[in-house]
Amino acid sequence: MSLLNIPVKSFGLAPEFTLPDEEEQESLTSSKTKLTTQTVEDAIGEFGLFQKVLYFLLWFPAAAMAIGVYASVYLEYTPLYHCVPGQDSQDPSFHPIYNPSNANLTCSSSPESGESSESTECSNWVFDTSVFTMTVISEFEIICASSYLKTLSTTIYMSGMLFGSFFFGWFGDKFGRKAAFGVTTLLLATGSIFTAISPNFSCYVVARFLTSCGGMGLFITTFVIALEFVGTKYRTVCGIAIEIPFALGELYIVFLAYFIRDWRTYQLVIGIPFFLFLLYLVKIPESIRWLLSKGRIAEAKRTVCEIAQFNGGEKPLWTEDICGEEESIDENEPENLGICSLLSHPTLRMRILIMALNWVVATLGYYGLSLNSARLGDNAFSSFALTATMEIPSYIFCMIFLDRFGRKSILAFSQILAGTTCILAAVLPQEPVEIFYLKTALSLLGKFGASAAFAIVYVFTAELFPTPVRNSAVGLCSTFARIGGMLAPVVADLAVYAPSIPFIIMGSSCCIGGLAALLLPETAGKPLPDTIEEACRIGSDIDQNKKEQEKDLLQNC
Repeated sequence: MSLLNIPVKSFGLAPEFTLPDEEEQESLTSSKTKLTTQTVEDAIGEFGLFQKVLYFLLWFPAAAMAIGVYASVYLEYTPLYHCVPGQDSQDPSFHPIYNPSNANLTCSSSPESGESSESTECSNWVFDTSVFTMTVISEFEIICASSYLKTLSTTIYMSGMLFGSFFFGWFGDKFGRKAAFGVTTLLLATGSIFTAISPNFSCYVVARFLTSCGGMGLFITTFVIALEFVGTKYRTVCGIAIEIPFALGELYIVFLAYFIRDWRTYQLVIGIPFFLFLLYLVKIPESIRWLLSKGRIAEAKRTVCEIAQFNGGEKPLWTEDICGEEESIDENEPENLGICSLLSHPTLRMRILIMALNWVVATLGYYGLSLNSARLGDNAFSSFALTATMEIPSYIFCMIFLDRFGRKSILAFSQILAGTTCILAAVLPQEPVEIFYLKTALSLLGKFGASAAFAIVYVFTAELFPTPVRNSAVGLCSTFARIGGMLAPVVADLAVYAPSIPFIIMGSSCCIGGLAALLLPETAGKPLPDTIEEACRIGSDIDQNKKEQEKDLLQNC
């Protein structure tokens, strides 16, 4: 397993390794030395040079999920259009120009003089090309009687995100983070290219399903890799900051769409760079925590040795014992846990249910507030850019306060903030104009809370569950989130009965999720658990470290 080949120097970024005394050296070089995540952290440091380089590189695949999956905002943009009655679209002389005065003639044409008074169904349309020269909607004419296909397309690619969350969560725990990274990258890249060359709408929908499946799986895998290579001290900042490229990816979509107005060219420019992520597989090592959980000690030792040298430290003494000692290094067999253990163990089951609820309501709140966000701008670019930009301050907020006040309190605050703004937006009237600006401010504030909640649930979920099922736990919760995403349009349709109903339902759900989060144990400042026992000890009244500290204090007295 090779890492980046640069000269080994001391950059002052990793802990220096000093020679132990004779007793420590005998312990370290003994074949009975137990390799743990703590000894690994002591060897490679919490956030050394290698971790910094790796973390920076992971920002690009983290952004790819937003770029690849949410490109449909502009791919499926519906331009203005109207009927062109009495002409054959196959005729070479058929070159109609969009006329705004006919904008009301969309799905049927008005009767001409001397004809029947009944309008006729339209078969030819002309589209406004002032915003985009060609979109999926205009090329395949997904309008009028076919307009339901656009909703179907959205449902199918949301289903792809659901499947990618569930399947690649399990895949990463079963076959390793590196394998999951490679497969999801390939799926995202090929799906994006097939999207651009789709000959018809059916092929387009299938390609979008593959793209969303790979994109969601890649983000989950990237997030877990980023978290498992850093120490406890830096886990909050790194776990939240990995969400920033997601928002930057959304802004990148706006940037490309502004300059590239043809959907096929736009999608090709998006998809081709994704293949570059396959080069990561040459240099990125497998997660050390995952290797240890699977009992692959020799590979873990080699990886630790290379990272320690890359960081500028001395090679740990125990890494000399690389081959032939796997059975004697750890007396316990590695835990062979599956996704079923999340539901069979009572403590893990309660946690997964509460976290799944928070993922679902965070999704409902996010989409519920997006219903108002479309009115924040006066064109196709400003509204999306504004709502995407609001995510970045929420991530900075989390990085500052998540360690100070704890995961569950900030999660509860963010969920309740999103919920109350939803409810307030529902009860406020539409007029006068000043109220509209107040509702706009509430929408942005709610987007702030919903984005913060999304960032926290990723970190919180990863910290609550042990290494063998961590990828599965994040994937399973993300699967529930996709269900929430598919339920959001159904809830939104209740607005036909009363405009306030969707916002009251979504807002109340967020508040319930925030209150339920208070039942979870606090994980701030605690190391990532590697076994079920360690995971279950999180939140105990007095953990072992505190008992030892109290014992020392009593002895000193």
